[in-house]
Amino acid sequence: DPIEITEKYGTDAVRFTLASMASPGTDIAFSESRTESYRAFANKIWNAARFIFMNVDRAEESRAWSRTGFTARADAAMPTPTKLEDQWILSRFNAASQGIASALGDYRFHEAAHIVYHFFWGEFCDWYIEIVKLRLNAGESEADKQTTASALDFVLPIFEASLRLLSPFMPFITEEIWHAIYQGKPPQKSIALSAYPQPQPAWTSQQAEAEMALLQALIVDVRTLRAEMKIEPKVKAPVEIHAKGTVQKSIEESRGFVQRMANIESISFVTGSLSNALAVRVAPQYEVRVVYEQKIDVTAERERLNKELKKLETEMANAERNLSNEAFLAKAPANVVEGIHRRKGELEMLLEKSRSALAQLGT
Repeated sequence: DPIEITEKYGTDAVRFTLASMASPGTDIAFSESRTESYRAFANKIWNAARFIFMNVDRAEESRAWSRTGFTARADAAMPTPTKLEDQWILSRFNAASQGIASALGDYRFHEAAHIVYHFFWGEFCDWYIEIVKLRLNAGESEADKQTTASALDFVLPIFEASLRLLSPFMPFITEEIWHAIYQGKPPQKSIALSAYPQPQPAWTSQQAEAEMALLQALIVDVRTLRAEMKIEPKVKAPVEIHAKGTVQKSIEESRGFVQRMANIESISFVTGSLSNALAVRVAPQYEVRVVYEQKIDVTAERERLNKELKKLETEMANAERNLSNEAFLAKAPANVVEGIHRRKGELEMLLEKSRSALAQLGT
């Protein structure tokens, strides 16, 4: 019963479910469990709004920032990003708006829904807002107030633009929050009448995306190591990192949010390789080790390394098979072949390090 489902989960959740399953040429096999998950998505949007408004109110009370300039514009212009996280989220927002515009133009509603879902939940909420919390939770000094102001100058316009991206899929919650952003005096009567975000090539930054991908991988690796070592969340453990050149520089420049996001006490850089140590994550660009006094389960570590080695060997065999296939090389684009060659070099290094780590365990 559509009325019953709508009353149970909300119109926006039902609408998003239908959009996410509207693949061309197929019937929709309605899923109540997916509707439940999209109700959680609506809650995520609402919670993000509450967090941002709480910081807006706090900043306005302390006179560190004012929303007046923002509400005076019909469509808030994006400020020029200077921090890595701002450059990254603006680039990812542009990629999302470009992907959504393309999908909607071809009536691929399920793809458009997938893109906006993963952008807002995965990139904006789980990464960007968590990083920006460092700036929003600054103290009361003049320098701290400037830090808070710079964060709000960026996070609020991105959030407002994200609501416009979401509007066709979840019109009711976005309408409510959008009016709240403009304090009941929006530039248009409805968010549905406001300009839909259009791709802006100038917002794309491949460098910022590459740097953030590196830092995200490092944070995920440290989190994984902590979980494997069963380190309690309240315990902040130091880490050692072996990296060189621009990689080390990127980590050093973003040390604050890396430590916060990965629950790290401190970061120290070592000159020698860590690949022979236990409980280490090895990536093409870095090696990271959590320094924690705990007995390592050698059997479990050996099993993990063997699984990782098997996976790497399979990927290497596939790469070598493609590179030795004349028919494939003749048809494949040059950038694809170049990418396989590059990945093959990375795999050779990772295989060497994994075998070295296994040898260290006495295998």
